[in-house]
Amino acid sequence: MKLQILTLLTFISLALAKRVYDYDRFKAEGDKIININKRDQGIEQQPIFSIPKIMDPKKIYIPEGEGPQQGPTLLTSSLSILKDVSVFASYVRDNVDISTRFNNKHDQTIVFAPKDSGIESLGLKPWQFPNSIDEDTKSEQEIDELTQKNINDFIKSHIVDGTVPFNALDDNKKGVQFVTQNGKNIKLVNDEGDYYCTAVTDGKDQEWIKVEKTIDADNGVILLIGTPLSIPLNN
Repeated sequence: MKLQILTLLTFISLALAKRVYDYDRFKAEGDKIININKRDQGIEQQPIFSIPKIMDPKKIYIPEGEGPQQGPTLLTSSLSILKDVSVFASYVRDNVDISTRFNNKHDQTIVFAPKDSGIESLGLKPWQFPNSIDEDTKSEQEIDELTQKNINDFIKSHIVDGTVPFNALDDNKKGVQFVTQNGKNIKLVNDEGDYYCTAVTDGKDQEWIKVEKTIDADNGVILLIGTPLSIPLNN
């Protein structure tokens, strides 16, 4: 029996080790991708940032700045109280599928939420890329469809279904890479206690963006970032 337990613990340690990257080699190993989503059932997963333990089981954890409420704190309410991300939050509210997910306490989700100032600094607005909108050659219906398609792509470029391994970022100089809802790659690293993220485009890292704040929810975590991960070409 002791031999079986020892073998099982060794297997779990090896499995988790595959999901943690050495920071010094992380940028050069773009082919190593952790596909973190609800279909990945091979390893038990925990949220990136765990919610503080509450001594009284009748009380729930409420992020700083949010008033008391009945029931769990979900991503929808956590996102709505962030004044700096009102544009991104409005896009989420208008997307039925994503809003439903953010209201489901059983669906764990990681949200990289770009601030309004970062979105406003883009050369094109989120509804104008990646699909070009030519008002002179397209009908009103076609323009509406392309606009919505672009916005949905922008939102999904900042959302990951599921969680990362609970210990993936515990150590300094460690990082993980995972896949967004629309199939794009994002890297997240711990650099001396600060977290940085970047999108990977054509195998190359974009500019690294510091995570300014993290907000826990019962069904996920929000990582507040200054600029979007999805940007137009030649921005």
